[in-house]
Amino acid sequence: MRLTHQLRSLHDGILVGIGTILSDDPQLTVRQWTGANPQPVVLDSQLRTPPSAKICHHPDKKCWLMTVSSERKMLGEQVDILTVDSCTRNAQRVSLEGAMRLLRERGIKSLMVEGGATVITAFLRARLADSLVLTVAPRLVGGYKAVGDLQTEGYKNQLIIDPLHSAASGKDHILWGDLQYNGNIS
Repeated sequence: MRLTHQLRSLHDGILVGIGTILSDDPQLTVRQWTGANPQPVVLDSQLRTPPSAKICHHPDKKCWLMTVSSERKMLGEQVDILTVDSCTRNAQRVSLEGAMRLLRERGIKSLMVEGGATVITAFLRARLADSLVLTVAPRLVGGYKAVGDLQTEGYKNQLIIDPLHSAASGKDHILWGDLQYNGNIS
């Protein structure tokens, strides 16, 4: 948890999908590390974030909800609703490319994509992530998939982590590295 909070403190923004908001109700703050809270961003194409969600009551930043919906809900003063173009393959989803352009325009230069599995997989498929941090804990949860299928284009286009680094953190093992999208290890 401390590592996660440290990583959050190193980024301008932190992004999750609506599934994470509905299932985990995260705060997306830096609590167990010294540093500034990143700008919270939620991909919420149909504005399903409940007004009671912790993200709607952030201690020092308005949450940015990125949506394709033209509907306007009352979510309180701590939320800015940002309309983004829809994905060309699915009109119900926010275009990641459009979302990244808007975030850059709003001053977000480094973004931590924290989850969930659908959002992480979408960023990897769109080749919008440039590095990865993975924590392996000595606990088997079962039934949870952190990343969806990435083998849609065959072996030559596999995602490679290179260089790959690792370190122990208590009983956890941390893997991190740069992402290479051409399938070749240098």
